[in-house]
Amino acid sequence: MQNSWRAVGFTVDSHAKKMPQIKDFLNESFVKDFFQQQSHRRALSLSGSKILKCEINPLKIGNSKAAIEFILQLDAGKKKDQSKYHQYNHHPLYKSFIGKWRRDGKGKEIFVHLQKIWHRGFNREGFDIKDGRLKIYEPIAYFPSHNLMLTSKASGIRLKDMFVQKLVEKEEIETHIMQAASWLAKLHSIRPLPGGVYYSMKAEEEKLNEWSEHLRHIYPDFAEKICNMACYILDKERSLDSKCFVLIHGDFHSGNIFVDGNDITVIDLEASCIFDPAKDLGYFIAKLLATKKRYQLALDIRLQERFLEIYTANIRSSSYKKGILERVDIYKARSYIQLLHSRYCRHIHFKDYTRYEKHKLDPIDFRYWIKRAEECLQ
Repeated sequence: MQNSWRAVGFTVDSHAKKMPQIKDFLNESFVKDFFQQQSHRRALSLSGSKILKCEINPLKIGNSKAAIEFILQLDAGKKKDQSKYHQYNHHPLYKSFIGKWRRDGKGKEIFVHLQKIWHRGFNREGFDIKDGRLKIYEPIAYFPSHNLMLTSKASGIRLKDMFVQKLVEKEEIETHIMQAASWLAKLHSIRPLPGGVYYSMKAEEEKLNEWSEHLRHIYPDFAEKICNMACYILDKERSLDSKCFVLIHGDFHSGNIFVDGNDITVIDLEASCIFDPAKDLGYFIAKLLATKKRYQLALDIRLQERFLEIYTANIRSSSYKKGILERVDIYKARSYIQLLHSRYCRHIHFKDYTRYEKHKLDPIDFRYWIKRAEECLQ
């Protein structure tokens, strides 16, 4: 394990601007031609099938990155018909891919990173928990000329949707949350990847300073508290010994977890890197508590403690156990500050401070999360 804070950044593709843009992948004719190319068909194991139709389902569209589901209707050849009138008929087959497009050209490095994780324990068919498995989506192919990564589609229902929409009983939800703890323990138990990306403290400082600056203009009465908390968090992060660092998810929350029976599949590992495992723990718990409050969910108040108990019972390496639970609250506080910034600052143009007055602020909500962050850091 490296003992320095050196952050190995992704290399930006110099040809990214010349590549197809996101609007191209929303065009059915363009997408069908893409999948018809012989080299692409070979990479996707489609050589023996004819593409009849391509359905495009935008999942997340932005100026810098996007996620799109492509559903291909294939003609897999002739299949024997049991009727006495026809001996054979054409049998249609459907296959789905999730396409990840990025303007910055980092897709190749992310794809390689996902492949390493996939081959270090998440590609196995063996059972990991009771009757279920702990999985990630499969990284299938990367096409540099199109700056596009294709992965498998996660099966099941999003964990967040299960409890927000009250699709199942709370006892079942709590069971899945405990399975999520086991999944995270499995990821954190993977030995750091060769040439892996380390968390950037420079980027972290810029981010926390930006959040503090923006929130200061939103609610000046809390400017000093927010600044002090951000400085405290940064000091704690700077003082960490990198010997405790592991491979983390970087954006681990219930919206990125799919449940299919007893199987758990986690998506969106684009922010995965080598850093303090307590960051994933604190972020997941903070997001869970925020969702619980927002939707007035009747989840067990001891859910946080049980989640951490399951996690610590399942980690395969004890080398980073020391102090990890004490650091969880630091990242919970950081997550509450992030929550406020996301909730009140995301759509504001901060070069024009006059627009602050036009943005609706809930003072009670703002004070509530500032207080929760303070309690975490006491």
